[in-house]
Amino acid sequence: MVDDTYTPRRRGRPPQEAKAETAPQWPEAAAPGKAAVEPKKRRRRASIGVAALKLDAPSRPGYIRRFVNDDDNRIANMQELAYDFVHEQGIQSDALGSRVSRLVGTKKNGEPLRAYLMETPEELYAEGAQEKEAHNSQIDEAIKAGRDFTGRLNSSENAYGQGSIKVER
Repeated sequence: MVDDTYTPRRRGRPPQEAKAETAPQWPEAAAPGKAAVEPKKRRRRASIGVAALKLDAPSRPGYIRRFVNDDDNRIANMQELAYDFVHEQGIQSDALGSRVSRLVGTKKNGEPLRAYLMETPEELYAEGAQEKEAHNSQIDEAIKAGRDFTGRLNSSENAYGQGSIKVER
């Protein structure tokens, strides 16, 4: 006599109907005195296909912000140009102190290179941009006139060609 109820156990993934039977059932309402057990929610992942900006910080009205590398004398130079450190809570920072900073690489000697978020008022930034433009205009005029960097006219024996500058502003 042959037993028709016997089904052989197969390797691999069980069929869909068998999975549904073994799936955990979450109680609709917990029994009195017991806390409801909820399934763990998956933590939000960062987007992989989207470019992320490493040195991004929220703007502040009336100020120009930028990250400045702590390399050589760069921080002191920026402080002379009226930039101050940003001490704002809520901005992602790698530093332990109150200054907002990020690790951006390594220095020549192998130490970590840190960039600090600094800001300056828009008025002072505009003044600095005007000074820089005035200096660049003087250099442009010297090149157009055929003078060297000291302001002297080039002699014909040192002239290698004519300087020309097209300004589209």
